[in-house]
Amino acid sequence: MSEKKPLPVMQYADVKDKIGNGKPTILAFGMTHCYSCLAMSKVFSEVLEEHPEFQIYSIDGQKERIISRDIYKLKEMPTQIFFDALGNEVFRHTGAYKKAVVDIILKKYGFE
Repeated sequence: MSEKKPLPVMQYADVKDKIGNGKPTILAFGMTHCYSCLAMSKVFSEVLEEHPEFQIYSIDGQKERIISRDIYKLKEMPTQIFFDALGNEVFRHTGAYKKAVVDIILKKYGFE
């Protein structure tokens, strides 16, 4: 079994226009030195392997702290924010999930 790789870390400026573009979007905020953040990023990487059409982006919450703290009011990492196709926040979770739980959440919030 091969080692799962985490999502590439993106800059918020490069992905903010994807929110509300007609497709559901997930912003996964984390930090490079955080074990739970890395684990969550690997789960989302696996989801993207199965569903490359999904919009899931990893954002470094420490390097982008103005965004994470001031815009999204995050206090802990990892935090995942789920947006519907119109860009409305529909779900938020702090901490790590197993893939099976992520699959349930994705189905519930319109990722198909």
